[in-house]
Amino acid sequence: MTKETTARIPFKSTGAGPVTLLFIHGFLDSAEVWNPLVDLLSGAAVSIITTDLPGMGGLKDDQSKITLERYRDDIASIIDVVSGDVVVVAQSMGSQIAELVAVARPARVRALLLVTPVPLSGVNAPAEVVSDFYALGGNKDAQRNVRAYLSRNLTSEKLDALNKLGEDVSANNVSSLVDLWNDGLSTTEPTSTFAGPVLIVRGESDPFIDAKMADRVAARFQSQRQVSVPGAGHWLHYEKPQAVADLIQDLIKVVGSSSGASDWKGAFAQKSSSAFADAFDQNVALEAATLYKPVVGRDDVKNVMEAASQIYESLEFTEQSTGPGRQYLEWRATAFGGVPISGVTVITRNQDGRIANIAIHHRPLAAALKFSNELGLRLRGKVSEEHFAASPVITA
Repeated sequence: MTKETTARIPFKSTGAGPVTLLFIHGFLDSAEVWNPLVDLLSGAAVSIITTDLPGMGGLKDDQSKITLERYRDDIASIIDVVSGDVVVVAQSMGSQIAELVAVARPARVRALLLVTPVPLSGVNAPAEVVSDFYALGGNKDAQRNVRAYLSRNLTSEKLDALNKLGEDVSANNVSSLVDLWNDGLSTTEPTSTFAGPVLIVRGESDPFIDAKMADRVAARFQSQRQVSVPGAGHWLHYEKPQAVADLIQDLIKVVGSSSGASDWKGAFAQKSSSAFADAFDQNVALEAATLYKPVVGRDDVKNVMEAASQIYESLEFTEQSTGPGRQYLEWRATAFGGVPISGVTVITRNQDGRIANIAIHHRPLAAALKFSNELGLRLRGKVSEEHFAASPVITA
């Protein structure tokens, strides 16, 4: 059934479990393209969310401007009204949206599974190729020919069913969608700030997203793995749903057994107060060896963490584990011209997955005191000076 929410677009929610699988379809498809895969996952202890992207499927009459940013906000609004850890499963053009959503909601998105993914920076196909795709609008025979060429394991009946998903998409929307996956985002950074696990799956016989294109996607992520499925093409999830279902189950186990903390790691990568704020509960509390007393409240804690992240010259998370409601991260860093600092961070989350408490343990003491003093200097006028060491410490 369709859940009544304040999300920007309607979505369908089925099942129940601590992990939510959110599916994002690709070019000229709809939520229905996931049905064979969803059926295979119906017995799993997960929540499953599917939706139509505006301009396609049940929202094909939507003629408003189509952009990747708009789709990001549409999907993010769904995440905002559901609970639990979210694993985003996306195909083709949907993978561009998935990455943007993961960066926009680092406190909620724990992992990505990208099926035959299009790079965020676009395919960048030549004009003569793109013109053929522009011509697909309203041309069901041309669409069927393209789907037949790009797929490798579909019966005629399945190909007909797949083709019906895009037959009624307007020519204007088709052109806009082609521009999205071909041009991508021109401002795309070389690497993504999303630090969670990313599984990239491609059909071994897909002539569109080949190994080289998949490598372009993989190069963006800190923690990624690639899988190639033999005898499958671009609609891998529709051609061989059992193979994708098995990979999803494996990824869910990784999310459940690892500490994750992709939002925390991603915020350090961005070094911005807004990135930390996205991960925090409104009443988050920060305790640390560098503080005389805890800092409480999202505004003050985000300011402290932004300043702290900018003091580090390097930072590497080396070990991680998890316990009920908690995540433990061991790390090592340098600051102040190469001075080594090590520590352990304990993260406690609320029921919505946001960070409610942070306890950061620094060592050695001399470096911790110097760090505290530097924080006080950088945050003067923003956060009360009572939290920080009053004078610098001279190390041996």
